Amino acid sequence: MIVVANKPGQLGNMLYVYSNLIGRAIESNLKVANTALDNYADLFPSTAGDLFCRFPAKISRIRPTSRRRRFIYHLVHSTTRILSKLRLNLPFIRQITIKDWHTEINLGDPKFLASLKPRQLVLLRGWLFRDIPALQKHADAIREFFRPREDYLRNIDAVIERARKDVDILVGVHIRQGILYYANVRQYFYPTVRYAEMMDEIIRLFPDRRVGFLICSDWPQDPELFSRFRFTFGSNHLIEDMYAFARCDYLIGPPSTFTVWASFYGNVPLNVIRTPDQRQSLADFQVRLPSD
Repeated sequence: MIVVANKPGQLGNMLYVYSNLIGRAIESNLKVANTALDNYADLFPSTAGDLFCRFPAKISRIRPTSRRRRFIYHLVHSTTRILSKLRLNLPFIRQITIKDWHTEINLGDPKFLASLKPRQLVLLRGWLFRDIPALQKHADAIREFFRPREDYLRNIDAVIERARKDVDILVGVHIRQGILYYANVRQYFYPTVRYAEMMDEIIRLFPDRRVGFLICSDWPQDPELFSRFRFTFGSNHLIEDMYAFARCDYLIGPPSTFTVWASFYGNVPLNVIRTPDQRQSLADFQVRLPSD
């Protein structure tokens, strides 16, 4: 069994890693557990009943609780770190650690697959575990596994119904301004007035259509700055905002696994805004994969 043993970021990053592992698990008939999904497990019916957040989905004999999941995660994570530090692999347990954000391990590589032994736990720690061909091939199964709970879906339905009222095209706008302590996020901090200018640019791309906007942000926004638009704010709930974006027609936002996952899940074209002066062009909108 392959076990995810660390958290390479927040929910979007974790969905990246797990979705690639699930694609390979289906392709090679492997079993995967993601103990690092502990604080997000209750978002999805497929993982809510399992202490280990396994694929294929299972129900644990012991009732999952936040405390039990947290204990299991820390146990697995600590064990992996110790094995890595000691450079130790045992017959029944081994670890694979990616120590930076640039080295990639191809889960479909024949050498990697040949290294997997029956009845051995393989603990993974790192970010770039990828298998794009398997992810693309089994995208529908991955989407089904990460279908949110029904109560979240009902709330998403309500938001989308409001946002689509009297509009022909709905564009999701991800304003990411709250997580400033990461250097790679500060690089992509754009003021709200610039997002409003981008929204003006998008309206000009569809001169004969009524364009509406679904605005989701990790920072409070002044509605007066958007008063000239047809717009709706998201519910400000992590899973509801992410999956509401997956129900839009187009998406814009700075580099973020949050919007890329929404693009992948809903097959929604996304324009990734990499510079503050980047202008809106239909040619820049593409459906993205959880790979970069």
